[in-house]
Amino acid sequence: MRRLAAALLLVLAAPAPAAELKGVKGADDRIEVVAAQYPWSTVGRLNNGQGGHCSGMLIGPRLAITAAHCLWNRKTRQPMPARSLHFVAGYDRGGFLAAARVDRTVIAPGWHFGIPYTPALAAHDWALLVLDQPLGEQVGWVAPGEPARPGDRVVTVGYGQDKAHIPAAHLGCAVTGTLAGGILTHDCDAVHGDSGAPVLVWRNGAPRLAAIHVATFTLQAGTILGGAVASSVFAAEAARQGAGADGKAGPLSQPPDVTLQGRAAGR
Repeated sequence: MRRLAAALLLVLAAPAPAAELKGVKGADDRIEVVAAQYPWSTVGRLNNGQGGHCSGMLIGPRLAITAAHCLWNRKTRQPMPARSLHFVAGYDRGGFLAAARVDRTVIAPGWHFGIPYTPALAAHDWALLVLDQPLGEQVGWVAPGEPARPGDRVVTVGYGQDKAHIPAAHLGCAVTGTLAGGILTHDCDAVHGDSGAPVLVWRNGAPRLAAIHVATFTLQAGTILGGAVASSVFAAEAARQGAGADGKAGPLSQPPDVTLQGRAAGR
């Protein structure tokens, strides 16, 4: 792995205990995965140049997806300029497989910055990132597939605030239902920093992007669940912007761990 350029280096901070983080539901079931192995090689940190980050995934040669709220600058009360954002694929402890600037963004219709966050707004919380380099040709990508449905076993993987420098995955969690506006709920462990992280399913032995994680909700009964935008919401626009019809590994990505992939696929 190459080392991050100075502009991308971040100070390592002491992580908060997982039990104290909203989004970890009971025991912390996240495990570290190898950033260079496909499909984890397609997952990246979206660094905003101000010390913050979100997660995302490559879904085409020059196309990634993340949560729309990750593009909001709370200090200026304005969206961040696209060119201030960096997508770092296969990031692990300061090293990475490939990185690129964001050339432009495509923000979901129906999304509004700077207003109170609700489940109905969360259903529009996605944004496409058109990169200035074809990172997918180096590290691969995962194509959007059929949306996750309640009862589906899924996998989430991202860079949560307490595991900000390693890719951490929850294998075999589940989609539990829907809320207002069609936002999906899930019981995967995902915390601040995991916004934009992929929710994957395995179809015919291959990973497909079924949704992206965008939020954590506390329901009236006190139950804490994650919120995710189904792939069907953004698939058409993603195809117009260059998403692949099928996923593929890249020359810099290592072969998948068969045992781990089997667990991810529910075998």
